[in-house]
Amino acid sequence: MSIPTIKRPFDDMETDEERLKYMMAEMEELKVVEADGIDFAGKTAMWVAYERALESARPEEERLFCDPLAKHFGEPYGKRLSTIFAFGLKHAIFDPPGADIGFHYEGHVMYTAARTKLINDRVSTWLAQDQPQQQVVNLGAGTDTRVYWVGALSKAALYVEVDTAPVLAHKDKILTELEAKGELPKPFCCKKTIALDFAVETIKDLPSHGYQQEHPTCWILEGLVMYLQRPAIEQLMDDVSALSAAGSYLILNFSDSPQAAAKADDMDEMLVKKGGWTQVERVFFGDEQFSFNRYPAGKPANKIMGFAMYRK
Repeated sequence: MSIPTIKRPFDDMETDEERLKYMMAEMEELKVVEADGIDFAGKTAMWVAYERALESARPEEERLFCDPLAKHFGEPYGKRLSTIFAFGLKHAIFDPPGADIGFHYEGHVMYTAARTKLINDRVSTWLAQDQPQQQVVNLGAGTDTRVYWVGALSKAALYVEVDTAPVLAHKDKILTELEAKGELPKPFCCKKTIALDFAVETIKDLPSHGYQQEHPTCWILEGLVMYLQRPAIEQLMDDVSALSAAGSYLILNFSDSPQAAAKADDMDEMLVKKGGWTQVERVFFGDEQFSFNRYPAGKPANKIMGFAMYRK
């Protein structure tokens, strides 16, 4: 396994106190909503794009996937967010003092690569069932462009991307520019974007935007629930359950950090006991099924960041 060496602005700082001060100052700047209207949670979509681009730039024989569009979506916030979280998440999650995992500052970069691969594989396996009118819904889709590069989506009748209007407007502008230059691949299936004003709407309003709840759905909740408070998570799980036909599948990215508003067991109760789902898998980063040669061999798996999969 090779861990990339990325030049970070704080590399030459002598103490962690200096690095923390730098990180906090950057964080405060990034919390400011600029003219583009994208809030902090929306900006993190560019963080994921930047790190997907890093994986895609690896040699073909090494990379877990090739997202040819990610490189267009990392700016203006992605690299800055990757940098500040490289420091904070190293200490809190991926390589805390005394753990000796070996990631140094690149734990989240490796995690992004592995989780992207995990989701791609699980979506592909679900679609291989060839259920009539099967569809994929990506909640909090951000700058995700799987519909243009994951071939298994050719088996989907519809791919739905849901996010806030500012995030989707930013994304659409870039896609339009790429299309005008002849640099946008054809999507593997029909794509629909749905902008929700989460101040006044919830996903239960999706049918009024064209979502067809009578068809089986693969839901992707990647990097979403970590930004929600407990009541919003409970509402989200209730709404997903109510909108899911038999044969549906849910890919839930969770955090079991002490600060998490709802941990994996909490959401399991919401989905299984209340929502009628069956959990079919739960994995943590570093487990055999969630490593993909992006986690140091022989080291204990992470016990905070993971995924749970459910079927209906």
